[in-house]
Amino acid sequence: MSKLKRISGFREDLCNLCGECLHLCPVLSLPIEDAKEEIKNLIEGKDSKYTLTKCNTCFSCNLYCPQNANPYNLILERWNDLYKKRAAPSLYRFVCPTEQNNIWQLLNIFLSNQERRWIYKWFNYIPKPNDTPLLIGNYTHLFPFIIGGSKLLDYFKPIDRIDQWEGGAYLYQGGYLDVVQRIAQRTKIEFDNWGVKKIAACLDAVEYIFKEVHPKEMGVVHAQEFVNFNQWLLDKINSNEIQLKNQLNLKVTVHDNCYSKSLDGAYWEAPREILKKCGCRIKEMKHNRKNSLCCGFGAGASWVKNISIPFDIISEGFKKFKEAEDTGAKALISYCGGCIYLLWAIKELKRSKIDIFHVIEIVRMAMGERLNYPQDHIKRAWDIIAIISYSLLLSVYKKNFFLNKLIYDEKFSSFQPKRHTLLKIMRALFKISLVRKVYALLFRLFMPILRTR
Repeated sequence: MSKLKRISGFREDLCNLCGECLHLCPVLSLPIEDAKEEIKNLIEGKDSKYTLTKCNTCFSCNLYCPQNANPYNLILERWNDLYKKRAAPSLYRFVCPTEQNNIWQLLNIFLSNQERRWIYKWFNYIPKPNDTPLLIGNYTHLFPFIIGGSKLLDYFKPIDRIDQWEGGAYLYQGGYLDVVQRIAQRTKIEFDNWGVKKIAACLDAVEYIFKEVHPKEMGVVHAQEFVNFNQWLLDKINSNEIQLKNQLNLKVTVHDNCYSKSLDGAYWEAPREILKKCGCRIKEMKHNRKNSLCCGFGAGASWVKNISIPFDIISEGFKKFKEAEDTGAKALISYCGGCIYLLWAIKELKRSKIDIFHVIEIVRMAMGERLNYPQDHIKRAWDIIAIISYSLLLSVYKKNFFLNKLIYDEKFSSFQPKRHTLLKIMRALFKISLVRKVYALLFRLFMPILRTR
């Protein structure tokens, strides 16, 4: 692949060092003078006192900046510099589909036969020129029953390309910008080989990455039109092509994911309108839309110690749950598949009683489709908790690594896990209710000790 020059999204020429971005940040909330000094240090490449070890990568700073200088992109650039020096933490291997013992490979041990059939079909289908592929996505892959078997898939050709890395969306949040550029080049080749004219994605983040980040920052322009799935869904509901048979009469609160803050919040309203159409009453959290708190996943980007990453992530997620519970809502709704898997793990570790649904599940229930809720979700949450715990153990004696391989070959498939006896024992123990309660309690007790924030 030819070497392209990246274009930084940060506009240093517009920044007047006012510090508002880091002062108003819902996570950092720095005193204004500290905020000014911090942004100056970031621009000059000096040591960061706060941002690079505390930021949750939530995009809010871009919305707070009165000069539209995009300070979020400056933070990503500094993380990219750090990656070149120290590489990625060993635990990150579990979210890298080309590394051994990744989460998708390990999850295969626990998938049901129905899930295997769905994923095998999505995984092996090669789109034809007249198709509109629906990118199921790396993280919806972890909870395939969210959309698997639904009539919503009749409108698309669903595919599941794990080594497309969601276009690099979650690596982008961590500042692995040079790697994201390589992913952009590779996905362009793949899309062009398919010959398709339109592509839809389950995640707003993926649409944004392909539509905005790749051409404007990575120098890779895709010829395809990208369809926003939530807007498509709302349009189909409004036209009565998708008929909602049931009004759910459910009081809910909405989790706005980090990428929803891109494009000046263009992704906020469609999911809310969908929920209202399904008979949901929305009670907003204290922090919502541009002020929304991260689900916790973004805290992993500003890692300090490998062993602290899961505890930092979950501790940030606890804040989100506290706000959701304070609304008095019956359910917390996410329109991001990347957040869903983590929110469910946090729910189980926190022992929260609030329900969690993806907006797609809300639509399916309103359509009259049956879900095996919450049994499938609880089982998968503990599958994920077991895998994260196991991956943390494996990472203890491993070194930081560079993301050199972006494509897995035929010999290394996500469907060929090794025995992983210890993981199976851990998961078997988690089937016991008392063990789950004790593990969750121990996690909460150790979290204040091991977290770095």
